[in-house]
Amino acid sequence: MITETNLRKEIIDKLVPYVENDERFYLLVCDMGFGVVDNFRAKFPQRYYNMGIMEQGTVGIAAGMAMNGLIPIVYCIVNFLIFRALEQIRNDIVKQNLNVKFIGTGANNYFKFLGDSHCCGTEDKKILEIIGLKVYDPYIAITHKNSFDDLINNWITEGSPGYFRV
Repeated sequence: MITETNLRKEIIDKLVPYVENDERFYLLVCDMGFGVVDNFRAKFPQRYYNMGIMEQGTVGIAAGMAMNGLIPIVYCIVNFLIFRALEQIRNDIVKQNLNVKFIGTGANNYFKFLGDSHCCGTEDKKILEIIGLKVYDPYIAITHKNSFDDLINNWITEGSPGYFRV
């Protein structure tokens, strides 16, 4: 089991080799995480977009990108992604089995210092499992048989949508 409180920077750094080797990957950020994504943005300026505070629209844009052969990675605070864009995640991505990768940051109430509006405990996992989106959770999945790198590799190379919570 992973003991770090939050793995936001680690997951973005782990994406770099995949993005270097496959031009279909794009990172769509929902107006946050700037210090975490600085290196990615510097290395891949043409494949990084700050979408602003528009989670529903970002998921819709990601669906369109996936329909055209790209592999978008949507990076957003957990509760804003799940609660604001659930309909788009379900209908635009899951029901069409589009290869969109989601990163929900702030899992396990990491942002509790910002108040309840930035927290959702483990409700994100339950909700996404109900609608059929595969959830990758390093906080419970990592054992002596698996590593963080293995979990990321499974998530990013799977040809279907997936949600990684950090």
